[in-house]
Amino acid sequence: MADILQIFQSLIAPFLPTAWPLWLLAFVLLLASGGLIWAYLNFAILIKIFSAIADFFKQVFGVFVPKDKKWDSARTLILLAALSWLFSLFAGRIVQNIISFMGWLFLIPGIHWIMYEEKQLKELLTFKFLGNLFIGPWVTGALICIFLFTTPDSFPPITLIMWPIVSAIIASLPKFIKAGPEYKLPDVGDRQYLVNLLLINLLLSCWIQLYYSTQNWLAQYPSLMTENLGNSSFFIRLQQGLTVSRGAELLERTEYNLKSNLEGQSWSQVELWLLNFNERVQALGNSVLDQMPQLAENSFWRVQGQVLPGEYRVKLYSVWQGPSADAQGYHYSKICNISRVTAEDVAGQSLPFGLPSVIPAVGSAKVQCEPVQGPFRGQPDGVS
Repeated sequence: MADILQIFQSLIAPFLPTAWPLWLLAFVLLLASGGLIWAYLNFAILIKIFSAIADFFKQVFGVFVPKDKKWDSARTLILLAALSWLFSLFAGRIVQNIISFMGWLFLIPGIHWIMYEEKQLKELLTFKFLGNLFIGPWVTGALICIFLFTTPDSFPPITLIMWPIVSAIIASLPKFIKAGPEYKLPDVGDRQYLVNLLLINLLLSCWIQLYYSTQNWLAQYPSLMTENLGNSSFFIRLQQGLTVSRGAELLERTEYNLKSNLEGQSWSQVELWLLNFNERVQALGNSVLDQMPQLAENSFWRVQGQVLPGEYRVKLYSVWQGPSADAQGYHYSKICNISRVTAEDVAGQSLPFGLPSVIPAVGSAKVQCEPVQGPFRGQPDGVS
């Protein structure tokens, strides 16, 4: 092995001092050829990517560009709508609205036309399990309602409410038109179909209107969400425990006001305040309602109070007097104990130097309340 290495060294030794530039040039050319190969591979990959993108857009535009130079087609209208919206991007506010308006006038008949013209699209929009129901008129109706009622900033409820009615009218129009075109009365066999079509879509509009009405009711009367709707034929509770009744919230806030009025007062002042307890509690409740968000249901809540036996135990009620799943209504209650501050209550209490004293004086009143109870069916007993 050593003999072979010596022979190889003797052969290349004469060239090593003088041929190093050739070796360096060969190395650079090797690197350059590798870089060219890598660049070629990247270029080939980019060509494939752009070719795939071009094929995709070619297929997309192929759907809308008129075929066989037939410009009186649905694709022409859709293409005009797309161009109108494209040009509107570069116009002022007024001109933009006019061009966009024209775009809708091109788009709606174009979409309606292409759904009937393209067999594959028509088959896709036909539900055989519903008696070969073609939903193209409902697609057109949706576009018309969006055009008539919506804005870029709002989607009003009337858009969905009118959609079934407008769609039913579009679906029934072919039954009133014959070749020419001329007006005709629907055939006898089609009249029952038209009546059923109109009534079903009117019912659907009513259900959509009921949904929006229910949302408005719940916005103004959130306590309805705490009702037991198990016997309702119209409403189904999908989630539980989403809302705390305003009756319970009303009592919590009234408790805070009660403590603000009584805690720290002398016992004689407390007894004087409790002489007309129910009237004073009603006034506290009214002030709380004025501070809460002003909803329509506020006028149906009433806060009442009752002095219980003992020195002193009082009971607060929040009574619902509005519409309810139970004709007798319901109420919530909370019991509060009013007592004197004793020496044991303040023993060991201290504050850092410089802070105002909030330690109650011995002999003054203190208020301790239990959690809210309820709801209880009907009106509270013994309260006027």
